[in-house]
Amino acid sequence: MQQRRATTALALTAWSLALPMMGCYAYVPVAKSATPALGESTLVLTSNGARAVQPKLGENVRSVDGPIVRVTADSIELTVTDVMTATRERFPQNGVPLTIARADVEQVQTRTFSRKRTWTLVGIVAAVLTVALGASAAAGASGSADGGGGGIQP
Repeated sequence: MQQRRATTALALTAWSLALPMMGCYAYVPVAKSATPALGESTLVLTSNGARAVQPKLGENVRSVDGPIVRVTADSIELTVTDVMTATRERFPQNGVPLTIARADVEQVQTRTFSRKRTWTLVGIVAAVLTVALGASAAAGASGSADGGGGGIQP
């Protein structure tokens, strides 16, 4: 029983340490005149942009997600990992390369680290860990007075 509690405590501790290290991210709009940074981004397309990507990605595309690999003065090149339609349906893609004119992009949203979301997650994980370990310790301390009674009696 004690080994099971130790294993549970170890698993909860590992989970609570790994989750905040992943961090929380937010998509922040980039100014239209600014050059977007390379990396994970979402491109919200204009109606002309939706028509331009239709042969590769299908109809009704509203936005595309994926890492931006190159930016020029008149185009953005990215590897599409997800497509969001105008009806809010998400379709995963297998890294479709796409070059789209900047005039066909309504908005670029860059994925950035969010300290607020990460600290909120850390607080939640700490509270869950405290409750779980407290319950485990309370269960271990509430043994019977006869020393457990599970052994062989003489």
